[in-house]
Amino acid sequence: MGQLSAVLIGFLVLLVFNIVNLQGSVIRKSFYDSVLEGDDTIMDQISKVNEMTNHVAYEADIVLTERDESTVHERRKRRNAVRERKKLWPKRVVPYEISPGMEAYVDNILAAIKEFQKHTCLTFVQKTKERNWIKFTKDRGCWSYIGRIYWRKGEQNLSLGTRCNTKGIIMHEMMHAVGFWHEQSRPDRNQFVEILWENIQKGMESQFNKYKHNKVDNLGFTYDYQSIMHYGKKTFSRNGLPTIRSLDNPSMRLGSKDGFSPMDIEKMNALYECSQQESNGWSDWSIFTPCNNRCIKTRQRVCFSSDLEDCPGASSNRVKTQRLKCPPKECYTPVDGQWGRWSEWGACDKTCGYGVQKRKRSCNEPKPKHGGKECRGADTQKRMCNMRPCSDGNDKCNFEKDFCHWENIWSTTSTFHWRRQRGPTPSRNTGPMADHTTGKGYYVYLETSWPARLGYTSTLSSKWLEGSEARCLSFWYSMHGQSVGSIRVYITDDLDVRKLLWLRSGPQGWSWRKASIQINSHSRYKIIFEGVRGNGYTGDVALDDIAFVNENCERPDALYTHI
Repeated sequence: MGQLSAVLIGFLVLLVFNIVNLQGSVIRKSFYDSVLEGDDTIMDQISKVNEMTNHVAYEADIVLTERDESTVHERRKRRNAVRERKKLWPKRVVPYEISPGMEAYVDNILAAIKEFQKHTCLTFVQKTKERNWIKFTKDRGCWSYIGRIYWRKGEQNLSLGTRCNTKGIIMHEMMHAVGFWHEQSRPDRNQFVEILWENIQKGMESQFNKYKHNKVDNLGFTYDYQSIMHYGKKTFSRNGLPTIRSLDNPSMRLGSKDGFSPMDIEKMNALYECSQQESNGWSDWSIFTPCNNRCIKTRQRVCFSSDLEDCPGASSNRVKTQRLKCPPKECYTPVDGQWGRWSEWGACDKTCGYGVQKRKRSCNEPKPKHGGKECRGADTQKRMCNMRPCSDGNDKCNFEKDFCHWENIWSTTSTFHWRRQRGPTPSRNTGPMADHTTGKGYYVYLETSWPARLGYTSTLSSKWLEGSEARCLSFWYSMHGQSVGSIRVYITDDLDVRKLLWLRSGPQGWSWRKASIQINSHSRYKIIFEGVRGNGYTGDVALDDIAFVNENCERPDALYTHI
């Protein structure tokens, strides 16, 4: 009997374990599906996948070698992989291997290779005895190195983790591997696009830095808004608003959803000099770099021949570099100014009511030199700000210092209650990113992560409010997340009779929303906010700037009359 009980208990434990795992898989799948949207560009998909797997590399998906790291930390004073011809793949041949266990990826990898071989002179071959090759692996996230790691012998990984198994993502990572950085980071990008720093996730600002002229070779091509290597309009957005947009056409789509742009193909063919079909001997010289601070410019050419004797003077990396003194007219070529990033918004010039706040930028990336043009546009921006209503603060609360006269009066459990918060809520993909009042202050919210469960409830009550013929209750609410429950607003009297005034359920979007309720009552009353948890942890709800004003609401969402 004891053995039978042990077997039965073991079976039940295994059953529960499998159910939990199955539920976890369903939740994860639903979470991924809800985050990845149908109109995402390839770069949007990569950045979201890497955020979800906690593998946000340099510029989302670039892994830096120790030499790249030193270049970045020295403010990009050295040359970029595109300029360093020794990082190109010799003889236009890219050896590769696919790691075991990636059978499900093979079709898309081969489809991506087919696109390269269809549109360029690059050839991808199964590796044999080559010194360097690309190894497709299934690591965390989607990422690659830039160009050939010529100073190391062996493979260089190109990761295609969970959710990276699409032809477009693989093409993007392979384009890194053959020598290309991101388009929006090129040094002249500020002439074509605007970076909206205020919409970028905190901590991700460095993902929008731009390279210096002596690091990136643009190969003589103009800016490519639709490049497969370009960020999408909302990549790394903190609030669902654009982080980058075209200066000429702000509504223009940026990046690619499915494959190479025509200019991507032209650039690869230019970099690998595909018009020079004969592979014996030297390639053409690259374009000279801009003159550096010592008035020196450089250029390189690469040996495409299998026999180094065909390329006199070649280094062991099959490259020859030429350095020349720039003529005075090149050293002092006019340099047009470009704007740097906007500063943080300054303090509001009013302590209550509507005021104005400002921010500034400088024309210093680069500064105009040698008679170059000044930056176009204003160096200062202004916007309206509203700190808090200008009246008796007893009936208005923005939760900056405390709960004012509001208090938690009942909760399903002692841990599920309204609490003050500054900045985003702890759970990802739910709740507001900041308070409504200033963007830097406090609000109140319900944390719906474990141990909270479906249907848990918590109520926030006002003090007793005297009756008034015309009073407007207004408040701002946030209900962002896949599994948001509901917020209800009740009014209660001396007899403890509650009446429902207002209700919202389910996701209501990224931004704070305003609601107002007209209250006409001769009797005293209390207002009660009730939050109800939905069916998951991505269901945080929040309140801010609750105000009672002795006047009629302009456009009330609800009306209560008790005369």
